[in-house]
Amino acid sequence: MKSGKTTAAAAGIAFAILAGSCFTGIENTGRITDSDVRRRHASDITPEQTFLSAIASEPPSAWRNGKPFRVADKRFSILLTPASASATDIAGRDILFAGFRPYSSITGTEILEATFTDSKQPADTFFYRTPMLVSAMDKAKELVIPFTVDLDLVARADSALAGRTLYIISPMWLDPADSMKACEGFRHIEVRVDTVIAGTDVYPLAVVFDVTDPRLAITSPRAIYMTLGDSRTATRNFETIFSFTNPRKRYPQVSDDVWELIIRSRVRKDMTRDECRLALGAPSQIERFPTSSGMAERWRYTDGVYLVFDDDYLVNFRL
Repeated sequence: MKSGKTTAAAAGIAFAILAGSCFTGIENTGRITDSDVRRRHASDITPEQTFLSAIASEPPSAWRNGKPFRVADKRFSILLTPASASATDIAGRDILFAGFRPYSSITGTEILEATFTDSKQPADTFFYRTPMLVSAMDKAKELVIPFTVDLDLVARADSALAGRTLYIISPMWLDPADSMKACEGFRHIEVRVDTVIAGTDVYPLAVVFDVTDPRLAITSPRAIYMTLGDSRTATRNFETIFSFTNPRKRYPQVSDDVWELIIRSRVRKDMTRDECRLALGAPSQIERFPTSSGMAERWRYTDGVYLVFDDDYLVNFRL
């Protein structure tokens, strides 16, 4: 009998745990990975996802003498060999590839040493010992030079984007006239791309654009950082920042006054989940919990912002 009671108690505990899990929970809404995208049916791939896919780094075996790079961070200097010219003020300077040569490492293996010259002072030469084996160069798809921006990629992106009219999704805008300082940005509005310039070593492209809507009274160019490729660091590719089509036309059910809040990344009570997602993007975490009227949701964002929904409508928030 004791064994039976113990079994019943355990079953009761298990049921309570399962029942509790039906009313509370947390789910993460991380970004879609590249492998997830590749598993989709080809018809699900958007034009935005494929637009700049042909722009990729050249394999090192194809590098020509004079290939330009922008040094984006002063830490590049600590990678250089002692035989290099002084590089204390190298950040922001353009360097030109001048060839590879083998270097015997302390383990006896031969690695590639890349030579660069200063674009304005050709007598200044810099040497960087790459982690790549000489024997691997011919098969390598790319060689990343840390803390630099490949200016060939910038030029190709500029050729593809300059003059295009697009709709910007991300409000993470920068002021190119104020050292790329962060400034107020808008979502889902029309912009015209002026040019693409070198960004940072993390975000190698800076897309400079004009806002076409005179109501917003933005008369000077703005910019936004962008990445290329399918590496794990390519988190701000074209499709996460721009759209070819007007997002407003896809949401005719949203009232004009709510849409004005959405483009300014603002929310108010009684907005729907879809409207809030348009205004703030996807949350990093969703928590579900019971209330007297049913189930509620709390959306959390990485910057401390949270939204609380009850019966599909926003009832509380902190921005």
